[in-house]
Amino acid sequence: MELPEHLQKLIPIADSMGVALYQRFSEEEATDFLNVSESSLKLLRGQGEISFISLPDKVEYFGYQLLEYLIGAVHSANQSKPQNTSNDRIIRAKEVVEMTGLSRTTIWRMERYKSFPARVSLGGNSVGWKLSEIQKWLSTREQL
Repeated sequence: MELPEHLQKLIPIADSMGVALYQRFSEEEATDFLNVSESSLKLLRGQGEISFISLPDKVEYFGYQLLEYLIGAVHSANQSKPQNTSNDRIIRAKEVVEMTGLSRTTIWRMERYKSFPARVSLGGNSVGWKLSEIQKWLSTREQL
């Protein structure tokens, strides 16, 4: 019997984790495997987030069901990472001087006394500042 394609993709992962795709897990074993509480596992099951087998007086999980949930959780976590929508970028000294009207020496002095955003090393002797931090600094100065 050939495995369905979606299960064939799980074989290398299952092998690396020492799990057989059709290995049965009790609820207690599943909570240990997934490192979640029993109530969390029941919640996942109730929300349809994880597949299970309902037998008289007990619930069991196949190894592939647990792996599918784990992979789905990893994909969800990766997709939910916040994207940099502010278009923040690093600006060089010339642009900072133009934006602020301060000289390079004054910027350096203010930075030393922590009254100006810190520079970011770009490698070698190159430095820059985060545009968002300079804009925030400017907006606080306008309020004074």
